[in-house]
Amino acid sequence: MTPPQPVPVPVPDGLRLLPGPDHILYRLPPRMSPYRADLELLILEWADRFGLVDGPLARRRLADTHLGELIARCYPHLRAERLAPLAGWFTWAFVIDDLYDGCASAEAAGHARATLGMLAACSLRPGGSPARRPDRPPPKDVPPLVVELAEVWRYLAVQQSLQWQVRFITHMGQFLDAFRYEAVNREHRHVPSLGGYTQLRRASGGITPSLDLLEYAAGLEVPALFHESEQLRTMVNKAADVVVWVNDVLSLKKELVVGEVTNGVLAVSRELCCGIQEAIDHVYRRVARDIRAFLRAEESLTALCGTWHGLREADRAAITAFTDGMKAWMRGNLDWGLNSHRYLEADTLRLTTNAALLDPGAGPPPPPGSGRIPPRR
Repeated sequence: MTPPQPVPVPVPDGLRLLPGPDHILYRLPPRMSPYRADLELLILEWADRFGLVDGPLARRRLADTHLGELIARCYPHLRAERLAPLAGWFTWAFVIDDLYDGCASAEAAGHARATLGMLAACSLRPGGSPARRPDRPPPKDVPPLVVELAEVWRYLAVQQSLQWQVRFITHMGQFLDAFRYEAVNREHRHVPSLGGYTQLRRASGGITPSLDLLEYAAGLEVPALFHESEQLRTMVNKAADVVVWVNDVLSLKKELVVGEVTNGVLAVSRELCCGIQEAIDHVYRRVARDIRAFLRAEESLTALCGTWHGLREADRAAITAFTDGMKAWMRGNLDWGLNSHRYLEADTLRLTTNAALLDPGAGPPPPPGSGRIPPRR
């Protein structure tokens, strides 16, 4: 089933998409990993190996998205030997996001279940062992996007604890499930209510698994018990909210052009009966409140760590690295968005419209490569 085409909305002239110069977001220090160039090359290698983009124009769009810059800005403690799996996950996430833009709600639900099922199956291997050897070709009956995700997962899971794996898979399931709700909104041309949208946005933005990957990138896991602390849960939620709401502003012009309706600025405008610029200003006031709440929770977490007997130095280092990473995400997402052609070019070009990447019955998929993880340059 092909969903009805969204109706483009005129883009108001003179929109101010950036926060004011005194906004607290600018007080978060910008970060940049030294591996940006390596990451840009790895992203294209993942896409080429599995045939994930629709030809030269889409490949150029992927390059101009500057995903390597996003990773470099948002993972300040990224270790050299962990570049390739991280690049692979972001390649998968951006490609599948573009592909789901063309799915009907029933299709989106079915694809999400299949993709998550593959990931969950990989996670059940005894002792975290790989589902298959990396030198063997991928199964012919499994679609390329699922195979690519499974390859990424093998390299993530072998390094991470069971608690981390469960949390990551949970967040991945929520991310995939959110595509169906977005597809329903497109089908009915329905701008979501602000209350419901606020609750679902962390999942639909894919930011929760992205924050989980901070621990993988640094090779430092926060003690599982601390993830249940009021302080850290507040920090994760507020950091996630800052990222997705800023993203809604930066992507607004493009989404108006393509007729996308699931955007927080539009939800605010609808709920408050105000213009687009007033809604953008409202979003940035919300972002400022969220950052202040994050910083208060960070102070409280520091005090908690100071009184927690038995906390090892490695645990403290992991908590510090995770906190740094969340700050890097809040600031880095803004800086990256200003350079990424994904938002600078308000057009309808997607990385892929090839349904065979998720459904082999939809047609012959582009031939994937060997299925092996790209080498680190």
